[in-house]
Amino acid sequence: MASSEQQPPDGGPLDLQPGEAALATLSNRDTPIAHLPSQALENLLVVTVDAPERVERAVRAAGGDPKDVGIVPVSASPIQYDGPCWLAERVSPSDLTGISIQFSRGERYLAEGTGWVVVDGLGTMLMYVDEAKLYRLLSQFVTRARGRGLRHVTGLVDDVVSGETLARFRDLHDRSVSLE
Repeated sequence: MASSEQQPPDGGPLDLQPGEAALATLSNRDTPIAHLPSQALENLLVVTVDAPERVERAVRAAGGDPKDVGIVPVSASPIQYDGPCWLAERVSPSDLTGISIQFSRGERYLAEGTGWVVVDGLGTMLMYVDEAKLYRLLSQFVTRARGRGLRHVTGLVDDVVSGETLARFRDLHDRSVSLE
């Protein structure tokens, strides 16, 4: 996989082709959702450590309709949410099998060739699980997205991980873009 820092010629930094995966490096508390093209908000699954309310606000701020967005909440604490986004069962950040199961359930609702996946909060997840195990899970997500022609964005705050870790996760993706 190529892992160069680049932008596509026709659109914004996350204007991806079907089956393409990008690693988006972010500043602290930013989300890739704010940088997605508008069509991404029409069929989106977000796996995140952020509260569902924050995802909903980001979708609304980007001009999307939250009812078109599914969320797999990854949290050590219980989640209370009664908003328009579809919500999977909360999964502990240390439960990679549970995250995978909830991802699979949410992925079924993504339209082949047009759906989008955002995985956000890897730095937080790395506080709970071994890097190699998280890498395997993310590799599985990227491979499945490619196989279905989904567009995949992984958001990572690069100053919370080592350069080696960043390079390792970057190599899973077709390209890397800085959104800082």
